[in-house]
Amino acid sequence: MVEKIKSNLLAGIATIVPLALTVYVIQVTLEITIWLGGTVAEPLERFVNVTFPGFGIISSIVGLLIVLLALIIFGALARNVFGKRVVNWFEGIFKKIPLIDTIYGTTKQIIETVSGSQNNSFQKVVYVEYPRKGTWTLGFVTSESTNEHDEEFYHLFVPTTPNPTSGFFLIIPKEDTTLADLNVEEGFRMIVSSGMVGSHKNSIVK
Repeated sequence: MVEKIKSNLLAGIATIVPLALTVYVIQVTLEITIWLGGTVAEPLERFVNVTFPGFGIISSIVGLLIVLLALIIFGALARNVFGKRVVNWFEGIFKKIPLIDTIYGTTKQIIETVSGSQNNSFQKVVYVEYPRKGTWTLGFVTSESTNEHDEEFYHLFVPTTPNPTSGFFLIIPKEDTTLADLNVEEGFRMIVSSGMVGSHKNSIVK
């Protein structure tokens, strides 16, 4: 009973939190854009006729461009050595707080999945019988290898649901997998939504 409640809670978090954060981020972005547009418009009023049609739109576009530029600069800083240390420090704090670590981890994975920023290491998506024969799940191919008999194997990452930040590493013969008709982003959306989002047809052959 407790496990079922926990699973429902995590599924609810994975569904509601990203939606709420998306709405919140859009709202904050619009508010900042409008504020920046007004700030930019003030000095422009001295040089142009503010009564001409489209002045408000132009100032808002300028504000939006400033927001995008700030995000690009922040992203660049977060990718250097010092920036990564700061981000990792904040992440370490979040991961020590119960429930917050689940919300942060799930939300971060969803955003990274949608943006494609963390999917470059995955080559393709396959179906694999795991954890037992007759039960299928999604695996993400990270690499390939061969043994001394030239038999080919996939290196797979099998994520957990609904939080795919953890999972299992498997080395499995290629013939024991079935290529999924999904790209990496679609596969992760199925994982984080516990199968609620995604295609209702699959390529599994029993």
